[in-house]
Amino acid sequence: MPIFVAYLIVAIACVAITYKTYVGYGNYLWYTKTLFLLFVTFAWSVPIIVFSLKDNIANTFWAHSIKGLYFLFGFAFLLFMITFIRDFFWMIWDFVRRAPIEQIKNPPHLGMVNLITAIFTVLLCLYGVFEAERMPNTKTYDIQSSKIKEATKVVMLSDLHIDVSVSKDYISKIVNRVNELNPDVVVIVGDVIDASPEDIKEQIEALTKFQAKKGVYISFGNHEVYNGELDWLMALSKMNFNVFANYGEKIDSTGIYIAGIPDINASAHGKMKVIAESALFNASTDDYVIMLSHTPKVAKGLTKDNTDLILSGHTHGGQIFPFHFFTKRSNEGRLAGFYDVDGIKMYVSRGTRYWGPPMRIGAPSEITVFNFSPKK
Repeated sequence: MPIFVAYLIVAIACVAITYKTYVGYGNYLWYTKTLFLLFVTFAWSVPIIVFSLKDNIANTFWAHSIKGLYFLFGFAFLLFMITFIRDFFWMIWDFVRRAPIEQIKNPPHLGMVNLITAIFTVLLCLYGVFEAERMPNTKTYDIQSSKIKEATKVVMLSDLHIDVSVSKDYISKIVNRVNELNPDVVVIVGDVIDASPEDIKEQIEALTKFQAKKGVYISFGNHEVYNGELDWLMALSKMNFNVFANYGEKIDSTGIYIAGIPDINASAHGKMKVIAESALFNASTDDYVIMLSHTPKVAKGLTKDNTDLILSGHTHGGQIFPFHFFTKRSNEGRLAGFYDVDGIKMYVSRGTRYWGPPMRIGAPSEITVFNFSPKK
């Protein structure tokens, strides 16, 4: 409830500022102002509308409709942010040049600038859609350790957010891209899905086509909790995925031990608790330990003495600038890339797909490759 109230306050403020800036100063007809107000109000109401439609997410029509609604929300958000940044610098410029008041409050001038801003925002949104829907970039990192016994290629995915609006062909393309990398191991670090097992059977079936020599390993994120983590645990296990919820195992003779824990934030509200000690039970001090943890936080019980690398996602790299700043702040200062957390190395992926507004701006999606090798 506090989050809902906070969002409502912010949304009302943004609607009021956008309305005043774009039609409040101009000599527009009453119905033009009314239509603009309704449009902006509707766009900022999308998260509330989507929440009310969550029970219809299995319906393909509603799933695509929700994507369209989120596009409107993304447009309204970007329009507000770009306008805010524009007016901030505009105000400074007027102050520096000591502009007279009649120049500052100039409706025709403001109307032209507003039109340019709106067109720019539309183009930016279309670019964001292109970035979100295209195949992810591949990022490669080489890691050496004396604990590693043989060269091992691990390909990491995260935040696939598969729902009924995602086609089986699109998932197959991602799988084929991963298979072209010739991985020894594939890990998927949470938020694999955004629906129930019955609703996306075909899409999940496409994931079984991974050609990883030593297996596919999955940990759960917050969206698995929202969609029934126990149902997904059984469904994915039946499809021969290695689902790690407070469990881990050695990867043949590689010297690598992979473990996984449920999402740290969501575990407090779900049936799966985070028990890092259980995930590390089968590990030895000689193993190079990789922990799959969806949220980029260090779980209680993980130290530099028992964990070498934490692989996380969840942040989407901010997904849409300037969400980067808010996302980083809410994730203990971690957004994307490598971090050193009390001696433990952590890598945070920007994610393989997206969630919410079908856009990515300043946060390209990724498939991450780790080439592990013995330290010479």
